[in-house]
Amino acid sequence: MEEIKILFFIVGAFFGVNQSQIVAEKSTVTINPEEKTITIIQENLISVVQKESDSISLTAELLKISDSETQWTSEFDTYSKKEKEFYTSEENKALNLKLTLTYSTNEDLSAYGIYLNKEGEFSMTNFPKYHMSTTDGILNDRYWNFKADQPFTFTLEPLTDLPEKYNAFIKNLFPIWKTIKSK
Repeated sequence: MEEIKILFFIVGAFFGVNQSQIVAEKSTVTINPEEKTITIIQENLISVVQKESDSISLTAELLKISDSETQWTSEFDTYSKKEKEFYTSEENKALNLKLTLTYSTNEDLSAYGIYLNKEGEFSMTNFPKYHMSTTDGILNDRYWNFKADQPFTFTLEPLTDLPEKYNAFIKNLFPIWKTIKSK
């Protein structure tokens, strides 16, 4: 089994950005095996910015991935539908991203570390540091298992245990988004 790809919460990974700086505090993933769709809601996009040059490259990355012409990474070439929608929550002062993908075969899910196990269920490795939760799956030993004939949803909150020393460097992308979209 492969590790759950950080793809679920590292935004630039979908668009071929090496060393992406943009992460989601919370990602909710819904996979519908009947329709072969994946919906990923990435909530409260942030970055860890320690120096001025980080801020400049962060803004450039946000501009790049929000551009409608930006290409998806080649891992998604066989997907028949790839959509991204940035949206804000004024109440929470948060920038969010919704990704909607339509895949071709169950093997396409391996990009996310999801495989059919010998019992015919979807299976993925549990990594406690990602703080994964679900009501649709069963945790057996090291693996989350989901029925392959019905939709399932799970949530990842990988920044839950972020060391205290990094809190001062967290930069909410909402103000940056407001600035670049007002131009």
